[in-house]
Amino acid sequence: MSIEEVVRHLAEISRRQQVITEQLTARQDRMEQQLRQAAGSSQFSEVSAHRFITKLSDLDDIDAYLHTFEVIAERERWPKESWARMLAPFLTGEAQRAYFALETPKNDDYKALKKEILARMGLSNISAAQQFSQWSYDDKQPVRIQAANLSRLGRLWLLGGDTTAVQVAEKVVIEKMMRALPRRLRTLTSMRNPDSLAALVEAVELAEAHVARETGERAALPPRRVNAPWRPVEGTTRPGSRPAVPSPVDEPMPTEPTTLSAPAWTAGCVVHRNVPPEAPTRKVCLDGKTQTATLDTGSAITLVHPNTLKYHQEGKGRIPITCIHGDTRHVPAQRVTIATKSGSWRIEVGVVPDLPVPLLLGRDWPGFDDLLTHHQARSARTKKNSKGRAQRDRQPALMATESDRGGESSSANLYYDLFQQITAGGDFGRAQREDETLKHCWPQVRIIDGNERFPSPHPLPHFIVQNGLLYCVAERRGETKTLLVVPRTKRETVLELAHTHPMAGHLGAANTIKRIRDRFHWPGLDGEVKRYCQACDICQRTSPQRPPPSPLIPLPIIEVPFNRIGMDLIGPLPKSARGHEHILVILDYATRYPEAIPLRKATSSAIAKELFLLCSRVGIPAEILTDQGTPFMSRLMADLCRLLKVKQIKTSVYHPQTDGLVERFNKTLKQMLRRVVAEDGRDWDLMIPYVLFGIREVPQGSTGFTPFELLFGRQPRGLLDVARQAWEQEPAPQRSVIEHVRDMRGRIEKVMPIVKQHLTEAQRAQQRLYNRPAQPREFQPGDKVMILIPTTTSKFLASWKGPYTVVERVGPVNYRVRQPGRRREEQLYHINLMKKWVAAPGHLVAFSEETSPVVHIGEQLSPNQKAELQALVGQFRDVFSEKPGRTTIIQHDIITPPGTIVRQRPYRVPEARRLAINDEIQKMRKLGIIEPSRSPWSSPIVMVPKPDGTLRFCNDFRKLNEISKFDGYPMPRVDELLDRLGGARFISTIDLTKGYWQLPLSESAKEKTAFSTPGGHWQYRVLPFGLHGAPATFQRMMDILLRPHQPYAAAYLDDLIVHSESWEEHLSRLRRVLLDLRRAGLTANPKKCHLGLAEAKYLGFHIGRGLIQPQQNKIRALQETPQPTTKTQVRAFLGLAGYYRCFIPNFSSIASPLTDLTRKGQPEKIQWNREADGAFQALKTALTSSPVLHAPDFGCPFILQTDASDSGLGAVLSQVHGDEEHPIMYVSRKLTPAETRYATVEKEALAIKWAILELRYYLLGRRFTLVTDHAPLQWMSTAKNNNARVTRWFLSLQDYNFTVQHRAGASHGNADGLSRLWSGWAGLSNHSTPPHNTLPFLRRTPRTRTTLRGGECNEQLYATSPWSQISPSWTFIKPGSDTAGAHQAERHISPTYARRR
Repeated sequence: MSIEEVVRHLAEISRRQQVITEQLTARQDRMEQQLRQAAGSSQFSEVSAHRFITKLSDLDDIDAYLHTFEVIAERERWPKESWARMLAPFLTGEAQRAYFALETPKNDDYKALKKEILARMGLSNISAAQQFSQWSYDDKQPVRIQAANLSRLGRLWLLGGDTTAVQVAEKVVIEKMMRALPRRLRTLTSMRNPDSLAALVEAVELAEAHVARETGERAALPPRRVNAPWRPVEGTTRPGSRPAVPSPVDEPMPTEPTTLSAPAWTAGCVVHRNVPPEAPTRKVCLDGKTQTATLDTGSAITLVHPNTLKYHQEGKGRIPITCIHGDTRHVPAQRVTIATKSGSWRIEVGVVPDLPVPLLLGRDWPGFDDLLTHHQARSARTKKNSKGRAQRDRQPALMATESDRGGESSSANLYYDLFQQITAGGDFGRAQREDETLKHCWPQVRIIDGNERFPSPHPLPHFIVQNGLLYCVAERRGETKTLLVVPRTKRETVLELAHTHPMAGHLGAANTIKRIRDRFHWPGLDGEVKRYCQACDICQRTSPQRPPPSPLIPLPIIEVPFNRIGMDLIGPLPKSARGHEHILVILDYATRYPEAIPLRKATSSAIAKELFLLCSRVGIPAEILTDQGTPFMSRLMADLCRLLKVKQIKTSVYHPQTDGLVERFNKTLKQMLRRVVAEDGRDWDLMIPYVLFGIREVPQGSTGFTPFELLFGRQPRGLLDVARQAWEQEPAPQRSVIEHVRDMRGRIEKVMPIVKQHLTEAQRAQQRLYNRPAQPREFQPGDKVMILIPTTTSKFLASWKGPYTVVERVGPVNYRVRQPGRRREEQLYHINLMKKWVAAPGHLVAFSEETSPVVHIGEQLSPNQKAELQALVGQFRDVFSEKPGRTTIIQHDIITPPGTIVRQRPYRVPEARRLAINDEIQKMRKLGIIEPSRSPWSSPIVMVPKPDGTLRFCNDFRKLNEISKFDGYPMPRVDELLDRLGGARFISTIDLTKGYWQLPLSESAKEKTAFSTPGGHWQYRVLPFGLHGAPATFQRMMDILLRPHQPYAAAYLDDLIVHSESWEEHLSRLRRVLLDLRRAGLTANPKKCHLGLAEAKYLGFHIGRGLIQPQQNKIRALQETPQPTTKTQVRAFLGLAGYYRCFIPNFSSIASPLTDLTRKGQPEKIQWNREADGAFQALKTALTSSPVLHAPDFGCPFILQTDASDSGLGAVLSQVHGDEEHPIMYVSRKLTPAETRYATVEKEALAIKWAILELRYYLLGRRFTLVTDHAPLQWMSTAKNNNARVTRWFLSLQDYNFTVQHRAGASHGNADGLSRLWSGWAGLSNHSTPPHNTLPFLRRTPRTRTTLRGGECNEQLYATSPWSQISPSWTFIKPGSDTAGAHQAERHISPTYARRR
């Protein structure tokens, strides 16, 4: 390239760069201009807004502030879509929180923002209506201001939102009706904020139902004193009040003091200066400002601290309040607005300067009951595991007054009740006279009001009556005192004040008795006080005395060195110069040979490494004993022990005495190191070998020999030996290796018996010393105990926790304890850390009523057996509960295609059923079955009537089931279960409580079960009814649970059964099953459980004593079935009868006319004929003669009898017991049209092949006898046969081991009858009854139980046949009739077949 071209190219590049620069400059200028315009517009808006509007302050009226903003915005022509955005910077406090609480689209909408702000400030249209109705003229304010305020309230009430004229009129009607309602109904109705007349009617109806239910519950309570009504100060009115109607009170005794006015609360009272920590509190909005309000159930008046108010106005009147001690004072009154989510109300409150809380809500505030109900429900959820006494669960009140609310009673303060009971003299005298425990005292009264009934002198003690009250005159500490006799209803009060009250100090039983005996008396006082103090919850938890230790259990003596070793860790210690902080201690239990290894970190890997190095020197131990420290419980240690086949033994928690040998050596090792280390203490790891040598060469106290000598068979050469040899100057003896080994073995053989003897004597001495204060103790499963557990702050400080429940005994001194609320639900504890929990008397009553379930027990049991079974039920009180549990075994998951959602509109619910739906929702929420949902899924609900007239809550999950993945887990076979249970002597059936509700759902499945009701959107937390995968998941859970109990327990869904041959075995098996139910978190319905039965009803059958029968109620239902008129009704009848087909001989042939009616092509409305009616009546009659079958005994050989006829095959499976042959099972079937053309020998061979394959469950792998009436078949299995079909059949039976036996047809009635029964009657169309020559055969025909989807069933031979009772009008089917497929149709309509997948 030349120079000109280069210059030209550079010039072109420069020109292009200049063009690009000019374009970028122009674009930058345009962007800066746009930014300046946008900034100028924004600045203008902010400047113009700040010019007219100021920030909202606490003194501003929110309604007037918003109205002013709207006037300014319209005057300045600000766009309405920007109003909310322009107002936001000027909001403060609750108004600002309302703006940020709105979602993004709504916080730009000024109307939505204004509505939210006014609602949070208590200025909704509801509160405006209340203020409008409560407005009164004030002569101290200008009329113009009052008119403007009233007009504003009217507009806010009637014109709030886009209100039409019709809605304005409806609001006036609502207001009129609300003001006319009774107070209680008005309070409950106002909580629902009805915004239409229809909503008001619904709210009033619900309120009436609630009040009626409350009245029924309150009617059962004893009458209580009603405090004096609230008396307003002149010039003030109480909102929503009505004239108080005084409640009737007990007529006072003549000597009863005059009743003072109802004591209220006085601010500054000593009793109420401190707020109880358990006092209920809730967040409320006071005049637009959020405050924490304390709920006081005993207060008649709402009180507020002046600092809580925005402004305090004097001269508004005064309110009298009275303390429980009778002191009265008047405090200023002021009207405020208090709002919650339930609504807002404007009421008059008292302003108390020395109030200990900002706001004290009383019962005069209309929303009080709603807040208190929510608080109690929340408290019940958080304290549901608390076992404290009921009195301590009451919520203490700051105030002790109670308003006269139309007869309502409030839950009072505990101590206020105590003082009130003591001062109620009339009640006290009546209680004395009505007390049964004082009946013997009244006849012993010697003086009545100064009049002697008996001459003096009067012995001590004696009884007198003064002013209608009973007293005991007795001597106390050398003085004669008059003691008030306390009736049973008041004793709890005395005990509370004398022991539990803080001023009583929880003194012991002796001091409490002395305190009470100086003032009161009642029979059995000492014993009752001792029991009360013993059952005091606080005393049990803080008692310094520990129960006496359990006797010492000696450990087995280990004779093989390093067969069992103990391990422990010491540290952390001061870090040595080499970085070591811990010591791994290993001690051999046979030789007491110690090892101490310094470690830098106490990790599992470091311990495993050192342990393996030790094994390389002394061999692999068989057992390792450690505590439950984290390094020893790790997965690495478990894998190492599993790899080396080492048994890992762990001590129980907080009981290191189990590994006491190592713990004692730790103390010795630390003492020796402390004495030999340097001053800086950083060389302790270097001194460990020296210290270990000193320990190893000293004889151990228990063995009497040195550890070195027991391990190596010789005495080590120590420092003393070196010094001695130096002084003696004698050469060491020379010995060969063989001599050395021989001497070492001889020495060990000589020493080991001595060591064993020394260990035994040492153990006896230690046991004798330890057992001096020891006492044998024992706990039973189900007992309540307290556990001594170290606190979380320090493991050296322990306190009693509980009460917990004993699950089982593990070893002589260890127990497994259930401890809800702790990290591990069940834990193993040593008995020395446990003491028995003593419940209070009132708690015992509730405990027994709640946890002593009524379970049906077999009547045939002896009294001792019943007592044992009752004790077992008592030990598993938590398992027998009507409340569903929650298992941890498995979760149910609903797998659906990704991106697919089922969302159905809810069905319209009749108005009359809404209350029932709400009740069901509340019940399920209380049990934790459902929870509020935000799921996009939704399935409708339906209310299905029950037989008793009530409604069942159901979900329609059909759409969800269509897209859900099917679970093919098999259900158990009913026939196999019956075969296992038929021969049992003792049977127990257990029915789980709402089984599906005890199985939790996975997190992903919960939202898919969502459903909607008129009250909200909900979703299930547990497995609901109606999901097609529910039975499979539940059966899988039961199979996992009962896997260890398969030989004696089974379950079909939630129906469990346990069976045994002996009583002791049955009790033990039942205990193991109940224990696993407890561990799984499952509960059983006690009303549906039957234990220790000889005969039981299970899966529709009556089983027991070796027999199987149908249940009579099912047979009765079948007999009462009317004549069907449609194919559906025919299928339903055949389904019920087919479940018991095993009891009907030749069921398929009898039911053939009915199954023909259900064929495809037959009309839905069937044509009833004589054949169908005959079959219908025959099936009914066949089940009326109480058919019975015997259960198989798999320990006895089976006998199989087969036969064939021209039209059918028959077989009988039987066994011989004693001298009698008992049929076990009868099966039969008809021949197909092709099989009817077989030769006789082929039919007989077909009967053998079909019967063996049909009964393979019983015959495969066992030797049995095959009986046939066809003589050629005796040798056909071994002889050469030219019939290829028969040869193939017999070759297919080579896996079966049987002997063929011939029996003549005359002696072969069982199988022969089954095969020829249909054939013999098929041509008798002109006979009304069976011919005479067939009756003997019929009388010997047994009942058959053909198949329960598979063909295995049982049978009992009966003397007569139900066929002899068949109606004479029955016409039998001829041989040529088309009956193919009838048997298959029966299987499809059988309920057992339908349950199979």
